[in-house]
Amino acid sequence: MGRNTADRDRTDGAPESVSRRTFLSKGAVGVGAVALTGVAAHEAQAQIKWDRTVDVVVIGAGVSGLAAAITVRDQGASVISVDENYDIGGRGMLSGGRIHLGGGHALQQKAGIKDSADQVFKDWVRFDNASSRYSDRDLVRVFADENVPTYDFLIENGVQFIEKPVGPEQASTVARTFVTVEWHIPSEVVAPRRSRNGSGLVRRLAESARKKGAEILLRHKMTSIIRERPSSGKVLGITVTSEGRTLNIEAKKGVIIATGGHTGNVNFRRIFDPRLTEEYQQACQPYVYQSAAGELAAMDIGASLWATACQTRDGGSAITKTRHIGCQWATAPWSMRPTAPCSSSRARPV
Repeated sequence: MGRNTADRDRTDGAPESVSRRTFLSKGAVGVGAVALTGVAAHEAQAQIKWDRTVDVVVIGAGVSGLAAAITVRDQGASVISVDENYDIGGRGMLSGGRIHLGGGHALQQKAGIKDSADQVFKDWVRFDNASSRYSDRDLVRVFADENVPTYDFLIENGVQFIEKPVGPEQASTVARTFVTVEWHIPSEVVAPRRSRNGSGLVRRLAESARKKGAEILLRHKMTSIIRERPSSGKVLGITVTSEGRTLNIEAKKGVIIATGGHTGNVNFRRIFDPRLTEEYQQACQPYVYQSAAGELAAMDIGASLWATACQTRDGGSAITKTRHIGCQWATAPWSMRPTAPCSSSRARPV
């Protein structure tokens, strides 16, 4: 979330500046009140004690958060990424590493697959497929145009792919899914050698981010986004808690929300579908809770949600009833902490 983004489409009624219309409609008294409010806000801002200061703060150190941190460093700005978990990666760490990117990138060309950005767009706005029928056309257009640059970005930052493609899948009419190579250090993989190839995505991105100078603070939970005024003004930074301490981190150029989502928050997800009660389990719990922390913090300062497709799409198993008797989570047992490869085919239960 950029510093200026929060000022768009304001609903709190506080003007950004004193206009001629404001002066004529409210008179000098009204103008004076607005000016004093601004002064008071800046005085309050000056009272904030910043424990850390950086150009950009990224909330979350999963796939999107790590990519954001790398991009910030590529642009020459300083960055801190915070994550409440004890390790990086989010759901990406437990994923199968299946990356759905097309548009005619180098690996598609090597496999003899003909594709283009226009074909990606055409496929992903299809009305006859459960995965695409509710797609936002503007978002899909941006996604389609960024497929090849995103693939190149991953390669440039050390991500390796198995060259054999998977698919076509879902709405795609050509094969676009390629699987990342699992991280090479088994002790740093959750449930090693159990198709957790996503470790090769997030570990590579984290490795690149740190080499480029990004700082990643683990066990740092974001609790609020700090703004000039409670419901208006620029975003100044965030508040986090860590080991019983509360820290304020100033973001001189912006805050990026890259949290995992909200499907683990029962009350929040029931806003969109009241049937999704507590017996439905979110994939990847308890490693990742997807507590809606990012969305709630943004909404507290006036943001609104767009394209929350987990609830509206017709297919998929992101939220399911548990299939395991006596197991709290919807996934099969796996270790919450990295372990050496097990002799059996199952990861060590916690």
